[in-house]
Amino acid sequence: MPDAFIVSRPRPGICRLTFDNRPGNLVDPDMILQLQAQIGAWEADDELRVVIFDSAIDGHFLGPYDLSQAARTPSEIGPTGMPPWLDLTERLSRLPVVSIAVIRGASLGVGNEFALACDLRFASVERALINQPEVGRGFVPGGGAVSRLPGLIGRARALEVVLGSVAIDGPTAQTYGLVNRALPDAGLDGFVDDLAGRIAGFDRRALAETKALINVATLPTHNTQTDAYQAFFASVARTVKA
Repeated sequence: MPDAFIVSRPRPGICRLTFDNRPGNLVDPDMILQLQAQIGAWEADDELRVVIFDSAIDGHFLGPYDLSQAARTPSEIGPTGMPPWLDLTERLSRLPVVSIAVIRGASLGVGNEFALACDLRFASVERALINQPEVGRGFVPGGGAVSRLPGLIGRARALEVVLGSVAIDGPTAQTYGLVNRALPDAGLDGFVDDLAGRIAGFDRRALAETKALINVATLPTHNTQTDAYQAFFASVARTVKA
């Protein structure tokens, strides 16, 4: 099973995970299991302060899901009591470290739902393209968009993004609150690296405790996430039969 991503440690306290699942960074069953294991390794890493996610594939940040492999989707319940995809995104949101998504290229469907589970998101003005295309294809978004977007960008904009199934560029994503900032592509990595370095110099316990307190008020419930997850697979089965 080839690795779907590359993990490096560019500086003390910082880990970088670079998606490299060619040709187009589709999320597939093997990637889910690899990400789940990686989250477990980070949970046990007392030296870690920041995790950065980016992509090695030009034009693609992450996603959508590879529906040709839907039958292989892992179903074994994880430590959170949820299926593997929801388990890894929930644990990512609750990691006692800061997670940052660097969105350069297309962030589609479940790939965007992964970015939504990160603490911070920064997008390329010129190259980011964010889309939840499921409804336009007859599916229900099941990987986190339904449960995370309303609290992040408000009900009306969440409905526009999800029901409209339209692609959103970096500047619009910033306006809506989908990302923290949209930055010129040439300066995106430098900005993120500077911010990650700053955060990595702070006290780990202070970071973890502060994040945990914010999580209480902002993270979706397990029931909301699992209801959408089940609706997604029901809609896939419906569409395939049609």
